[in-house]
Amino acid sequence: MRSVLLLLIVCFCWKQATAQYNCTACDKRKCRPHLSPCPRRTATDPCGCGCHHCAKGEWELCGGPDWEYGYCDRGTRCANLTGLHLAEIPDIGVCKELPDYPDPDHYAQDDDENCPEQSGCYKVMGMCDCVTKRTCFYDFTLSSYDPSYCIPQYDDPAYDHSFVYKCTRSGCDLVDDECVCTSSGCDRTYQFPNRRACYNTLMKRRCANVTCPEEKTPVCPKDSVPTRPYTPYGSCCPTVPSFCTCNFQQCDNKCPNGKRVVIVQKADGKPGSCCDLHLCVL
Repeated sequence: MRSVLLLLIVCFCWKQATAQYNCTACDKRKCRPHLSPCPRRTATDPCGCGCHHCAKGEWELCGGPDWEYGYCDRGTRCANLTGLHLAEIPDIGVCKELPDYPDPDHYAQDDDENCPEQSGCYKVMGMCDCVTKRTCFYDFTLSSYDPSYCIPQYDDPAYDHSFVYKCTRSGCDLVDDECVCTSSGCDRTYQFPNRRACYNTLMKRRCANVTCPEEKTPVCPKDSVPTRPYTPYGSCCPTVPSFCTCNFQQCDNKCPNGKRVVIVQKADGKPGSCCDLHLCVL
């Protein structure tokens, strides 16, 4: 009986510990607005709720509860603020290259267990390669296999591409201090061509008389760089200032030909100790 009780306590504690890393149920949260077009890729919500946001760039914050700080664009990973590994939600991370977590060499290997499972096809050498993978970037050429498109002849200028052109126009209007974006026929005119243009005008008006606290960019050790300040969508001032984080691209453990590397001290991923200390010996 005692062993059974102990097992129940362990299971309960494990559930409590893991539950904090789960995303909030989709029916209990709303998709946060995002700018369109994005300066980089558009990312799908890792929580699988169908939300979209602009992928974060290098040295920008990421992760957080329900990934509210964003998901990193290709080429970078959401790394611990200090350390050598990936950040785990609800922890906040920073987008950067991690030596032990390189980007895949092939699109079919682009699997991320944090992301929802998605299927689609890529057009490769005139043919369609259809895959299913866990990804936050819906960059498929097609959502499903289309025999009329997935043939090399389709790319021939002489091929008969029969379709019906329907004239539509999209854009945004600034209504009651909010950007309202819609699509309609070509006779419709809009104040702004897209959400980003509308949002920029909105924020100029909203923040015209706002004075943000002066934030100094930190002076970082040679092996690290300052992160970009984080300003939430719709806010005028940063809520998270810049801080130093490791730049692992500065690390070089290579020795000249004929010499071997001897690690004197392992790195811990903190600014000032981002790279292994090593010697080159015969």
